[in-house]
Amino acid sequence: MALACGVPACVRDAEPALCPEVVAGDLVITELRGAQSGGDTYGQWVELYNASGADLDLLGLHLEFTRIDGGAATRVIVRDSLPVAAGGYVVLGRGSAADHPTVVDYPMGTDYAVSWFNAAGVKVTSCDLVIDAMQYSALPTGGTYSLGVAPPTATANDTAASWCTNAQPGTDTTQLGLPGSPGAANPPCAIN
Repeated sequence: MALACGVPACVRDAEPALCPEVVAGDLVITELRGAQSGGDTYGQWVELYNASGADLDLLGLHLEFTRIDGGAATRVIVRDSLPVAAGGYVVLGRGSAADHPTVVDYPMGTDYAVSWFNAAGVKVTSCDLVIDAMQYSALPTGGTYSLGVAPPTATANDTAASWCTNAQPGTDTTQLGLPGSPGAANPPCAIN
């Protein structure tokens, strides 16, 4: 690392950006869980599917949440190693490393300290390259907003008809709320 010091200040070369080696479509946004009505211990989270065909480490990945009306935006950075196997799922959620729901693989800490936006766009980026993006107009208050397509693809999650509410009850009697299917394949959406 180059270091040049003068009387007023020291100047260092910028640290290289950490960018997961992913391209568009390698990760797919598959499920979102917002604020719930009634008792809840599963928390708010977003799930990603690894469609790349290779194991990945998501260190340096960015998630951007932008209100549909453009009134606010929040960017989350994956600051620690976060491995996800080929064909596997990973859950990023609100909460701290010391206090987060058990279904969350990566707590977002203070990067996202408020409730999910009611209507928003979500974008996954690696060094400004868009890997996946989707929009929702409202999140269920009982269960999750779930991509009901197998296998999940970044193209399928662009279509509102591919999404539905997943309100199946959980099997863990120590938890409160409707968990959705964090870290696993989602059930298909009913055909209308």
